[in-house]
Amino acid sequence: MYKFFQTFILLALLTACANNPFIQTLSPQVSLADFRVTKMGLLEQNYRLRLRLKNPNSFPLPIMGMDYQLYLNDQEFAKGTNKQSLTIPAMGENLLDIEVTSNLMRTIGSKMFKRKFNYRLSGNINIMAGAPPIPFEYQGKIPLSRGNFK
Repeated sequence: MYKFFQTFILLALLTACANNPFIQTLSPQVSLADFRVTKMGLLEQNYRLRLRLKNPNSFPLPIMGMDYQLYLNDQEFAKGTNKQSLTIPAMGENLLDIEVTSNLMRTIGSKMFKRKFNYRLSGNINIMAGAPPIPFEYQGKIPLSRGNFK
């Protein structure tokens, strides 16, 4: 019952903030905190990505799901949708683990394989039904090491 009231208050706060022209919901910062291979096959590979979500707003941000695209060295690597719910505290951060599948066979002839990967992570975060999704985009680098292949 407490969780219901907590969610209700958060949604009421977000609705009040959305209706106030002086308060704007800022996009959360979404970055890649970890990248691990979980299964390596000839035609298909599975990975666990850990995303770090930072909330720059002065109020908690309830996440109801997200869609995302991950590009490695300017090549689409994986995309998907995640329906996990979590709340990012005001001015705080939270971690979210997602599983993705990719087919590296289509990129073998490309210049994707280097000693480090430049990545771009983009997508939309859903905060509540009926509210417009909040877009995000982040770019970074992943050094290629044995640690990524445990």
